[in-house]
Amino acid sequence: MAADWSPEEVAATVADYFAMLSHELRGEAYNKREHNRQLQSLLSGRSAGAIEFKHANISAILLELGFPYIDGYKPRANYQERLKEEVAARLDQDAQLEYAAAAFVEAPLEDMPELRSLADIFVPIPVRDRTRTFERRA
Repeated sequence: MAADWSPEEVAATVADYFAMLSHELRGEAYNKREHNRQLQSLLSGRSAGAIEFKHANISAILLELGFPYIDGYKPRANYQERLKEEVAARLDQDAQLEYAAAAFVEAPLEDMPELRSLADIFVPIPVRDRTRTFERRA
């Protein structure tokens, strides 16, 4: 069984997540795998999977706090209280991230089709083709 994450490991992981989230909120490209590799070199023996799981925990915390999260890290609960405290503290200190999140959330939707009436969104009911016949197996 792996040891609990140290305060330093938690801080480094949250900082890495927030760096990626900043890119995502601004629509900038970034490489999750490269972030993971760099983070592995900073942490003492944490695997790529362990880091991804921790990133998913951060997503769960952000969701609970009403904050957007990285799409590729679906929220997973059961996180350390230390992790939640670190995320909350970073959010309080990072005005740029908060500004980027607000701009992201308030941005108008792109590629939204123009709807003139409800008929524009309805599709016909599927009709089953009853002309096919099936042979029974013996």
